Amino acid sequence: MFTRITIYFLLVMLNFPLFSRMGIVVYFQANKAYIAKVLCVNKNKSSLHCNGKCYLAKKLKATEEREQKQTAERLEKMPEIQLFCSSNHFNFNDLSFIMFLQHLPNFHFLANPQTGMLKGVFHPPQS
Repeated sequence: MFTRITIYFLLVMLNFPLFSRMGIVVYFQANKAYIAKVLCVNKNKSSLHCNGKCYLAKKLKATEEREQKQTAERLEKMPEIQLFCSSNHFNFNDLSFIMFLQHLPNFHFLANPQTGMLKGVFHPPQS
């Protein structure tokens, strides 16, 4: 039971930015008459038929700018993780690596790979 509550809580928290925009739209729809009469920027210009949509657009834009600012701050604070090593650490072009392998115990290096047991399998077709 506790795990289900935790899962639902985490899902809501991950989708919080979506809920914030939806909450603004729900608030606008619920209080449309009040916003159109009191908070609308164009309430004196009735010919525009704004009905508070300017207020809604302003709030949505402010929310989007705040989220972009928070995202930029998180990216600046995020540590850089190096996933790949540079190629100058491992150099397999010279024979020093092969000489190193020959000195390992229980390592049998075939000087001529053609003399191994795969010689019978890899050969040109015979007519």
